[in-house]
Amino acid sequence: MLPYPLLLFLVIGATAFQVKEQLPEEFLLGGMETSFGQFPAAAYIVSPERELCGATVLNANHVLTLAQCVLNATHNTINPRLVRVHAGVLDLDSVSPHRQTRLGDVIFVHPNFKAHSLENDVAVIRIQQPFIFPSNEVEPALRRTRIVANGASCSLVGWGSIATGPVQVVNHVQRVISLTVKDRDMCSSLRRDMPVFENMICAGYTTNVPNGPAPCQGSLGSGLYCHGDLTGLLSFGINCGAANNPPTFTQVRFYNPWIEQQLVRNDRPPAGFSPLDVV
Repeated sequence: MLPYPLLLFLVIGATAFQVKEQLPEEFLLGGMETSFGQFPAAAYIVSPERELCGATVLNANHVLTLAQCVLNATHNTINPRLVRVHAGVLDLDSVSPHRQTRLGDVIFVHPNFKAHSLENDVAVIRIQQPFIFPSNEVEPALRRTRIVANGASCSLVGWGSIATGPVQVVNHVQRVISLTVKDRDMCSSLRRDMPVFENMICAGYTTNVPNGPAPCQGSLGSGLYCHGDLTGLLSFGINCGAANNPPTFTQVRFYNPWIEQQLVRNDRPPAGFSPLDVV
């Protein structure tokens, strides 16, 4: 049994809303350890529904994550005050002076999130107390606004294991792996049950690569950075190096206008709010 901070859970495709006890334990596979200041926008959230989900710092008061990460098994938003946001963290097991932990205040979920296809899989969390800036370890992300060409090399940042097998070799220090952007139509042809829509981006190996690098369980919501810009949030295709299930991301550039609107909203959707389209 792994210690509490490492009990992470996979959410894949149409199984995204299983109860957490049914979800297996695996993590980000391969890659290299990062250093403080290398990816200062990378964060994660912990809640009663999710032991860990990736997040990204947007500004002093908000982080970006997946809709999956803030909805419960009945597709309702969880209580934001039970969500803890951690930024400035490299080692999940170590409390450092760089760590900034905040409680959630309001959750804004994209109103057109679709649970069966994971379209519009994006949410913004407003925190109760702002992050302290300036800081070399915690900074807002630069969000991608332009198309990333097929073949571009990008970086996925998260936490997890460094090998597959019956016994997971766990490294709870933040790691980064390189993934190459793939043709969207080609990715869809490999996985017909979960197509890659225009507002998604596909990156990583499409053939069997058992030793990675590849996203593995526990890396849901992790940020994909292309040319230094936040380009995607890992939504499904968490393949642990298996073939024909390419990692697929919510493509951030399609949601920049919606994200900006959430940053200045004055209303407070109540806990238990459900997106308009979840079937």
